Amino acid sequence: MRILMAAHGFPPTHYAGAERAAERIVKWLVERGHEVEVFAVENLSSPGFRVETSVEAGYTIHRLYYNVHADDAPANVMYDYAPIGQSLDKILRQKPFDLVHIMSGFLLGGQVILTAKAMGLPVVLTLTEYWFLCRRLNLLRVTGEVCNGPESDEKCARCLMEDKRRYRTIAEKAPMLANAFWEIAKITPLLDKETEAVKTRRLTLKDALEAADLVISPSRFLISKFAEFNYDTRRFHFIQHGLGGSSIIPSHREVSIHDPLRVGYIGQLKYHKGVDLVVEAVAQMLEQGKKVSLDIWGPEDEEPEYINQLKQRSAAFENIQWHGRYTSAQLADILNSFDILTVCSRWYENNPTVILEAFKHGLPVVGTNLGGMAELIQHEVNGLVFELNQVSDLRAQLERLVDDRALLQRLRAGVPSIKTADQEVAEIFEQYQQLLDKRQV
Repeated sequence: MRILMAAHGFPPTHYAGAERAAERIVKWLVERGHEVEVFAVENLSSPGFRVETSVEAGYTIHRLYYNVHADDAPANVMYDYAPIGQSLDKILRQKPFDLVHIMSGFLLGGQVILTAKAMGLPVVLTLTEYWFLCRRLNLLRVTGEVCNGPESDEKCARCLMEDKRRYRTIAEKAPMLANAFWEIAKITPLLDKETEAVKTRRLTLKDALEAADLVISPSRFLISKFAEFNYDTRRFHFIQHGLGGSSIIPSHREVSIHDPLRVGYIGQLKYHKGVDLVVEAVAQMLEQGKKVSLDIWGPEDEEPEYINQLKQRSAAFENIQWHGRYTSAQLADILNSFDILTVCSRWYENNPTVILEAFKHGLPVVGTNLGGMAELIQHEVNGLVFELNQVSDLRAQLERLVDDRALLQRLRAGVPSIKTADQEVAEIFEQYQQLLDKRQV
């Protein structure tokens, strides 16, 4: 089988979750004798438009360089950029491909889907976030509040306008005044241009998404969110992420009521990840003499002002420790040093890999009762959930674990087994085969 994998980035220069997922599929296919080419965005601030092609690790990769911020860049460059489709068309005409698989669809979605379909090729798209619903990608407003979704083009236009400082300030400092302002703005021309742009984007990407033959989602919640906004989800298929590496034998210590409960956080240290919630909850517990500790792992330079505020709050407590960046080689030791992992995100996480990693290590999770987090965490079975942004509720759940160590043992016993990466990609490949079999009938 000859497959083209398209993504908005690809290792080794881009190594976030979606990029690693694309690489995982590519390597699996190559190892089993399939021919794969990769079509990926490499740089978004490069002058002009060019494609650089090389052979790496047994497959051909085409890396795209262009500038989304150029003064002459068209308004649709972020979601429907013609040079992307033209470049892909040239590649697909060089040899016969069987299928195109798009990871995420961010930046590439419209042009890649429609170009492949125009050539008669089946298209598989793996959703990893909310790009087809939300230009901000994660259904979060500029104020950090979670958004239910695109109920109207005017609502999305307001959200995008609030990215501008003069509107953002009023949204952050005086939300009631901001609401009144935008109600008045609806009957003026202020929002007209942005609203029309939102409508064009929505219709373009909806048409593209609904042209895909198969949409893979790693969470059922993500499917439900698209169905909520009238997308045809009959072609959506749930395949949960798998994890690579060997099986893990958890090395948990015996828990004693006399030892501190070891709470852990690992990942991005950003506001939308809710790190402040666990810092505040544990600080309050320590102020009340509770036996608890908190270890925080992650890069501290991405939102330095936010991190500085948290460090000031935690400075008085030696049981709150900041460890900085970590490597994948350290992950097992870090997770095995925790009694409980916290995932406090303020947005609809899709299928957080960190929760799967925790489960793989036999570690229960305390997480936000929201999105893909709530889908993975079964309350009082393999973890505990707390209500969005509620420090008091998070603290209450952690205090249950401090006061009742038998609860921690029960949650450990409830941690599920996790699918391997091989099992995940084998499921995806089976979907490839079914698509191609249908075309031959």
